[in-house]
Amino acid sequence: MSDPHNVLTTSEKNLCEYGAALGVVLSVVCLVQHSVLVIPGPVTNPMIPAYFFFIITFILLGLQKSFSVVLLIIGAGLSAVIEWLWTTHYSFSLVVLMLFFYHVVAIVVLFMQDIPKKLKLKKAAEKADKEIWADKI
Repeated sequence: MSDPHNVLTTSEKNLCEYGAALGVVLSVVCLVQHSVLVIPGPVTNPMIPAYFFFIITFILLGLQKSFSVVLLIIGAGLSAVIEWLWTTHYSFSLVVLMLFFYHVVAIVVLFMQDIPKKLKLKKAAEKADKEIWADKI
């Protein structure tokens, strides 16, 4: 790899981009389901910002940001809590369960492909490049 900014292969970039797109779609479906079907209450209202958090997390993954993996892990925990709340207080939500499983699968696949390490290398290369050009401009 001659260019330090291209530490990800094409298949790894596609994994990040298409995986993020599917995550955004699942999160939006959960948000729409929540907006249409749920009666507002003290248990359900705090769930809404979590769906926006999931959307932002997957967008950052699609943009190949190094901290998106940490946000994805936090999102997996939040989606597990939301599914637990759905199950214990109201009903079963298959879409939220799918979102939780998608978080877990995405995390496992990203770590199997060693993408978090490569994203950190990409960030370090961009930072070094920025420092080099800062002196010349």
